[in-house]
Amino acid sequence: MTAPTVTLYGRAACPPCMRTKKLLEQGSVTFLYVDVDQDPAALDGLTELEWVTALPVVITPGLKWCGYRPEHIRTVIASRNEVL
Repeated sequence: MTAPTVTLYGRAACPPCMRTKKLLEQGSVTFLYVDVDQDPAALDGLTELEWVTALPVVITPGLKWCGYRPEHIRTVIASRNEVL
């Protein structure tokens, strides 16, 4: 099995994070989920990135975003067998 190319940073108490996680799961996307409450260093690293303004944060090889972005989630699902 190959390592996931999609990483989702979020927290359990964040409804947009949980919606993003659920849609990725429903779309059969293999991803690494990082709970920033369990890994504070990950949150510190995200806050250093100028483009990050909200959770969730999703990073793929060719696409990255923050906030709930269903159009980007659909893109990832549609191309889950390709490298973005």
